[in-house]
Amino acid sequence: MKGTTDRSTPAHAEAPETTPSSPRLTIRFESSMSRFAEESAAADRAYLSAFESLSAVVLEQVFIGLDFPIPEGSEPFRCETIAGTFERRDKESRHAAAADSQAVGEKSGAEPSESAVDAPSSAEAATDPAVFYDEDFAREQKKAEDAARNLLPEFPELDSGICFSKWVYDNVDSDDLVEISTVLGTNSGRTYRQLSSAMTILYGLPRFTDRVRAGEFTRAHVDVAAQQCQNVAFEFLPRIDAFLATKKADVTCDSLRRALTKMIALLVPPTDATEIATKRRRIDVEGYKDGSACLTVSGPSAEIFSCYNRIQAMALAINGKNKSAFNLPAGVELNDDRSISQLEYDLFVRPVPELSVKVVAVDSVTGIQTAKEAPMLGADGELIPGLDAEDGLADYAKRVAAQSPDADSAIAGDVSGDQSIGSAFAPAPKDGDQADHGPVEYSIKLRMPTSQSWLANQAATVVTVPFLTLTGDSDLPGTFADGSPVPAEAARTIAGRSKSIQRILTDPATGTPIDAKATTYTVPRDLRKTLIEQWTVCTVPGCSRRAEKSEMDHVNPFFHLAPLKGGLTRFGNIHPLCRLHHALKTAGRYRVTMPKSGVIDYEFRHGISTTVSAPEQPINVAQVLDFAALAHLGLERWTLPVSMVPTVPTVLELMPGESTIRERDEKKRLREERDAKQRRLSEAFNDQRAARQRLRLERCLDWENSVFQPCLPAGSDTAAVKQLTGNARYAQVVKWARLAKLDIDDIDFDPNEPDKPSARTNAGSSITGSEGNTQSEDTAMRKDAGTADPWDHRFVSKTVNWDHDLEVDPPPF
Repeated sequence: MKGTTDRSTPAHAEAPETTPSSPRLTIRFESSMSRFAEESAAADRAYLSAFESLSAVVLEQVFIGLDFPIPEGSEPFRCETIAGTFERRDKESRHAAAADSQAVGEKSGAEPSESAVDAPSSAEAATDPAVFYDEDFAREQKKAEDAARNLLPEFPELDSGICFSKWVYDNVDSDDLVEISTVLGTNSGRTYRQLSSAMTILYGLPRFTDRVRAGEFTRAHVDVAAQQCQNVAFEFLPRIDAFLATKKADVTCDSLRRALTKMIALLVPPTDATEIATKRRRIDVEGYKDGSACLTVSGPSAEIFSCYNRIQAMALAINGKNKSAFNLPAGVELNDDRSISQLEYDLFVRPVPELSVKVVAVDSVTGIQTAKEAPMLGADGELIPGLDAEDGLADYAKRVAAQSPDADSAIAGDVSGDQSIGSAFAPAPKDGDQADHGPVEYSIKLRMPTSQSWLANQAATVVTVPFLTLTGDSDLPGTFADGSPVPAEAARTIAGRSKSIQRILTDPATGTPIDAKATTYTVPRDLRKTLIEQWTVCTVPGCSRRAEKSEMDHVNPFFHLAPLKGGLTRFGNIHPLCRLHHALKTAGRYRVTMPKSGVIDYEFRHGISTTVSAPEQPINVAQVLDFAALAHLGLERWTLPVSMVPTVPTVLELMPGESTIRERDEKKRLREERDAKQRRLSEAFNDQRAARQRLRLERCLDWENSVFQPCLPAGSDTAAVKQLTGNARYAQVVKWARLAKLDIDDIDFDPNEPDKPSARTNAGSSITGSEGNTQSEDTAMRKDAGTADPWDHRFVSKTVNWDHDLEVDPPPF
C-alpha cells in the first residue's frame, strides 16, 4: 500500500518508516490508516473544488449584472481583491494626507525635514556600494504601476462595513438562488449560508485557501473558518487572513475556532460586539423525528456562562451526593439515580428555588394513602428551627402527615410542640404517649438555590482578564475557561466582584503562560489555573472537555521517593487530560511525549502520529503590544519576518463560464457579420463615388461628345420629391392592377392608343346639365393642355426622361 504523499523517506536505515500526509500528522508506512487518509484528503480537495465552482458562478453573475466587460479569448475577468482594494485606498489616503500636510507646511514657510531613519549613516555609506538613483526613471515606473493598477476595477460592491452574508443577500439574484438551491437540494436559508461560506473562504481568505489546497487544513477547518468569518466586516478580513496564513496547522477544528474567536474579538470594537450580542439574544427551538427537541439560547456570553455554571454546579452537587452544599440536616442522604445531563435538563426547565419535603402517609385504620408537601424553608429562606436535630426531619414528616387541611400554618411553627390529634376510628393518645399515624415515608425535593454565598462557592465563573483591561488602559477582551472571549466591560465587572485574583505571567512573543513548577505530586492551585489558561481543553486530539474539569497528567511519572530526580510537577511535564483519556494513557493505549513545554507528541496504535501545540493567545500578544506602546519600546525583535508571511494577492482573476463564453462568441459573430455588411456597403459606396468622380472627369475632358445621365426636370426639388414623367393612364392602370392583385406583366396597355370613351361618357343621357358641363370643361382642359401635360400620352418632354421600372422604383404619390 502506498503512502499518502509522494515524498521519499530518509536514506538512513534508522529513520522511522512514516509518511507525512500533511503538516498536521504522519502515518506509518503500510498502515491500515493510509487508504483512509488518502480518501479523506481527496474528499477535502473535492469539497474545496465545489466551493470554488460555486463562488465562481456567483461572482461571474455579479460581474455580468454590474456590466463588467466580458474578456476576449481566453482572458479571465480581472478586478482587485478585497485586500488589494483596501491597500490601494489606504495608500491614496496616506498620499492625500501627506499632500495636505506638505501644503500646510509650504503655506507656513517651513521647509520639510528629512527623517533620521531614511538618512544613511557614514558607516553604511562607506561599506555599501554606490547606487545611482534615477529620479525620473523611478517616477515613470511609479506612474506606470499606478496606471496599471487603476485599470483594474475594485471588488464588486465592496463596502468596508458589510460582511459576506449581507453581500450575498444583496447581490445574488433570486433566479440564480433557486437554480443553486436545486443543485444543492437545500432551502433558501441554507443556500444563502453555503454561498456566504464559499465567498468568504475563496475571496475573503485567499491565503488560507492556498493552505487548504496544500492539504494543511481539512473540510472541518474550512467550515469553522467560514462560520466564524462570514459575518465579519470586509475591513477585518485581510488581517484575519494574515493571521491564518502564519498560523500553525491545527490538529482539530476546535482549536482553530477558539483562535479565530479571540482574533475576531480583538478586531471588532468591544462596543459593537456587546451591542450585537445583546440585539441578537434569542431562543430557538427545533424538533426532531424521535420526539425530542433542541432549545438554543443565544445572548451575551457572560450571562450565558453564568447561567450554565449555576446549573452545572447544582447538578454536580446532587450527582455527587454533596449534602453539605444544601445545608441538609443530619441523617438525610441524597439518593438520585439521574445522570448529570438529566439533572442539568431538569434544573434548567424548572429553575424555581425551593427546598421542600414530600410525605406519603398511610392511615393505620382506614388504609388510605395521602401525600402532602410542606416547605422546609421559612419566610426568610432559612431552615425551620428544629429540622437540623437528630430526629427533627422525621418528626417534621410525621407532623406533615398528621396535619389537617386547616393547619398548614401551624406546621411551620414549633416542631417540638405537642398536639393530640384523634380520628373517628382511633382515640386520641393519652398523656405521655405518641400518636401512631401509620407508616410514613418522606423524601426531600431540592430546587436550585440562588443565594450569593452558594453561587460564589458552587457556581463560580473563572475569567482571565488582561492586566491593562483591568486597569482601564485598554479594551482587550477577557476569556472564559474554554477560551471564549468576554467583552472588556463585562470582564472588568466580573473581576471587580471577584474575591480572589491570581496573577499569570505570559510569554511576550507567543502569549502563552510561562513556566511554573512544584515539587509535590498534587498540582498546586496556581499551577493548575496556569495550565488551564495555557491548554484550555484536554490535549488529546478531538477531545473538547474543558481543562478546568480535567485531570493533570504527568508525562514522565512522578518519582515519589525522590521528586527531584524526575517527573516534576512543572511545565514541560504536565498537561490536562480528561478522566477517560487519562485512563487510556495510563493503560498504554497510546504514547505521549513532551519534547518541550507547550508541545505534545501523540503516537497511536494504528500508525498515526501527530503533534499538539498549546493554542495561540492573540489577546495576550496584543496586550504586550499595548504595554510596548505605553512604554515607548521598540518591537523589532517581536515582529514576524516578512519572508514568513505570504504576500497578499491584489488581483482577482475569474474565468468566464461556458454559457458566458458561448454568449460572448455569439455576440461577437453577430457583431462581425454586421461590421462586414457595413464594410461592404461602405466599400460599394466608395467605389460608386469614385466611379462618378471618374465619369465627371471624363465628361469634362470630352464635353462635346459626352452622354449625360437622365436627370429630373428643371425646377424640381430633388431633396423633397422625385418628379417622374410618363403616361398618366398607364400609371392608373398599374394602380388598379395592383389593387386587384394582378400581375403587372399581364397588363395589356398601349400608351400610343387614343383614349377610349368611358362608361361615364356613354351614359351621358343620365348626367344632369351641370355634370355635363363639368365633363365638357374637363375634356376641354385636357385638349388645351395637349402635349404640355407630362402625364398625357401625347406629351413629349423637351429633356431626357428617366428610364425606370415601376416595380423597383414606383412614384412617391
